[in-house]
Amino acid sequence: MRDGGNRRQRVLVVEDDSDIAALLCEILENEGYDAVAASDGDDLNAQLDPRPDLIVLDLRLSRGGAEQILQSVRARGMGDVPVLLLSAAGDLAERATELGVSAYLAKPFELEQFLVVVRRFA
Repeated sequence: MRDGGNRRQRVLVVEDDSDIAALLCEILENEGYDAVAASDGDDLNAQLDPRPDLIVLDLRLSRGGAEQILQSVRARGMGDVPVLLLSAAGDLAERATELGVSAYLAKPFELEQFLVVVRRFA
């Protein structure tokens, strides 16, 4: 939480598996972040205000993929918000490069790996 003030860093988790989203939000809240979840592009717009400090994004969503989410975020002038891409896909590194995200983690990942990346960007 690099803010220096009293504002908690805001992390938006975009994940269509509600159990995983809830778990990630709980972990982030326990670490002192303000964590909110969106399951798809429809939920996304409601969660972009206030502006997140980090977006944790699942590569493969059941409704609208990561590409659509990133286009929506960038269209709202938030292209500088760091994005951590999560996926079990074998081509994760290539997709992360194509999408221009800040970082990526392959599922399953260790909790400490996740937190190291989150702390780097939020």
